[in-house]
Amino acid sequence: MKLFFCISLFLIALSAPAQQAAIGAHDVLKDSIVAKLNRGDWQGIYAMGNATFRAEVSEAQLTGLLAATKDFGRITVSELISFDSTGALYRLRLAKRSLQLSVSATGPRVYRSLGLSFYKLPIVRTRTRFLSDNPLKTHLDSVVQRAVTEYMSNANVAGLSVGVLVGGQLHVYDFGETEKGSGVLPTPSTIYEIGSVTKTFTGTLLAQAVLDGKVRLQDDVRQYVAGQYPDLQYAGAPVRVVHLSNHTSGLPSEPPLPGTGQDPFAPGLLVDDALVRQLLLSVRPDTLPGVRRAYSNFAVGLEGLILEKAYRAPYEQLLKQYIFRPYGMRHSAIAVAKRDLSRYAAGYDVEGNRTAYWRNRLAEPAGGIRSTPHDMLLYVRGQLDRHRAAAQLSHQLTFGTAQAGAGLNWGISTTKTGHHLRWSHDGGTDGFTSLLLIYPELEAGIVLLTNTGDHSIDSFYSIARTIYSSWLK
Repeated sequence: MKLFFCISLFLIALSAPAQQAAIGAHDVLKDSIVAKLNRGDWQGIYAMGNATFRAEVSEAQLTGLLAATKDFGRITVSELISFDSTGALYRLRLAKRSLQLSVSATGPRVYRSLGLSFYKLPIVRTRTRFLSDNPLKTHLDSVVQRAVTEYMSNANVAGLSVGVLVGGQLHVYDFGETEKGSGVLPTPSTIYEIGSVTKTFTGTLLAQAVLDGKVRLQDDVRQYVAGQYPDLQYAGAPVRVVHLSNHTSGLPSEPPLPGTGQDPFAPGLLVDDALVRQLLLSVRPDTLPGVRRAYSNFAVGLEGLILEKAYRAPYEQLLKQYIFRPYGMRHSAIAVAKRDLSRYAAGYDVEGNRTAYWRNRLAEPAGGIRSTPHDMLLYVRGQLDRHRAAAQLSHQLTFGTAQAGAGLNWGISTTKTGHHLRWSHDGGTDGFTSLLLIYPELEAGIVLLTNTGDHSIDSFYSIARTIYSSWLK
């Protein structure tokens, strides 16, 4: 979710009293926007734009952007980041994450530009040296070092592991620390939370279930859940299993629990059949299933529950049986064993605070796997294996095109340079960020893992782009 609307502004120098008055006017405007965001009054926020803004931006454009914030909870704190002659920049802290509001006021509760995006981890480029196990002997060594140097110069980053599969060989490079101030470098066996990259595992399991005759992609999801759910359809068109895996179900990403408003993915929440039934009775598609792609963690959580029912086995057991053991991934799990806790990297949120270990049954299929750089490269190799029918089925298009589409929980695209097919997914938890890119025509892949959470994935794509570009020369 990122959209920014801006109308050309005149730059003027403000005296100190004038600047304070201008900041005060922006604060009043911001408070009004925050109040309306918390009420879900998207149209009210649009109406606050001046005539020039409304001539440039449609109500549907802005309300679509604002509505995407509802899954993050209420705004609890807002704070000024910066102010200049172009306007003010605020950080909005919501229950689940932080957003960045950019606004320029023209009068009391009137704006001429408004922007809203995810709050990014501040970049503090003060680090000139960082721990590394890169031997700097080969061309790939040099490429990886060049790719990560700018990222690792950010003192807010804790550790980073880069995995590369190319030419049939597995390479892992480690940088920084597993715990800030410890001086302990990550290793190929350091355990990271891989977040939503987990969804590709769920997609592979779904493909396995199709091959085993346990599930059919075109089945109505209501065939696999006990009870009656008349609202799991739109204009008579049901939500089908395939819609859960390609994010076209129309279901919300993180629907609040009825009555309490609690996050269904909250750490430690007991997710039983009664709670799932409550959620299913409270949601409905917001558009015709299969038509529009809108990311939904809840849909993938439901996909995992369907797999559990189809096989009559817990999700983690399915991972072990069909992926971890066959692929040789000995150090991957949902629940990290006590003997492996010493290799579990400490996660840090956007504030630099340590994050806690958590579990939630509904969240597991959407983002619950913990893995290592080496294991993730084994996963890449397994996904490239043409003899693994489930992996190959999971990569088949179910929505969109090869230029921009989706498989079974995989993003499918074609690179702009090189024009290579790419299977991908990124992920993040409170304290970790991940990226997985596979290029089947090159029989190559890239894995990036860090124990720094809630920051822009753009920096990871930049690292990966540098590595990929080196293969084109």
